[in-house]
Amino acid sequence: MFGVFKPGKKNTDDQIDAIAKELFAQIEQARDEAKSGGIVDEKVFNDRLNSMFVAGYLISYVDECLADISSDNAVKKRAAEHVFETMFPGSGIDFVKTRLIARQKAPAISKEDPNLGAIAEQCRVFDAGMLFAQEEVEKSDKDKGFHPSGLKQYLLLGETL
Repeated sequence: MFGVFKPGKKNTDDQIDAIAKELFAQIEQARDEAKSGGIVDEKVFNDRLNSMFVAGYLISYVDECLADISSDNAVKKRAAEHVFETMFPGSGIDFVKTRLIARQKAPAISKEDPNLGAIAEQCRVFDAGMLFAQEEVEKSDKDKGFHPSGLKQYLLLGETL
């Protein structure tokens, strides 16, 4: 994946930092296009950046990448927290945690709930982000020339494919 997990690369901290850089590069590219008056304006970009899709994508992408680094859940948790805080200092962990908790609680919501349609849609979007990231990491592992761009695509087009 962009050479991050090549044999012989021993510095785990560098590998973890590379995950954050890869993800943030997609966000920066989309942000720069939004600021330049591209496909979306900054408000739409910011709304999408705070979406369930982005949270699902980030969680899954980081989890998939960290599986190559360690099988120890405590190590992966600390590494994931580092990635999210590197990307969004002071708010990265809270961003993903609040959306993950919302997703985890969703199945327990009563079918009588009048907001079920909106909740079901948010769950679908979160799950789509997770699946899309997983597919991109797998493709990146198989095809070293492939560069994940699903996060950027979502931020600019709002499509979850």
